[in-house]
Amino acid sequence: MSLLRKLRRRANSKPREKRRLPRKSRSENASAEITIEIGLPSSKVAETVYRSLLPETKQPSGFRSHVSVKRRGRTLELQIFADDIVALRAASNTFLRFVTVAVKTVNVVAPFYRERNGE
Repeated sequence: MSLLRKLRRRANSKPREKRRLPRKSRSENASAEITIEIGLPSSKVAETVYRSLLPETKQPSGFRSHVSVKRRGRTLELQIFADDIVALRAASNTFLRFVTVAVKTVNVVAPFYRERNGE
């Protein structure tokens, strides 16, 4: 059968009914939570990473996850709350990547800063 005939046959056939699954409300979704503590080389690095993460935690209410960041000495604590396990995994991967990038950036920039300021 030619492509043209197939297209005509499809155009003349009845449209399929779309079956929709009932959507769960946010209250029916299981909530998920994780706390991650990250030890860093120094309190200066911890403060720098903490300050770089703070703007990322300010999100409008429409997102499926929320993150809070705390700093105690050389330790960062990430608390991630999510509507479901998929959102929890995505948020934790994102924030762990942010921490990794911030630490690597500090390690690259710090020698130039020390050299410039005579430390």
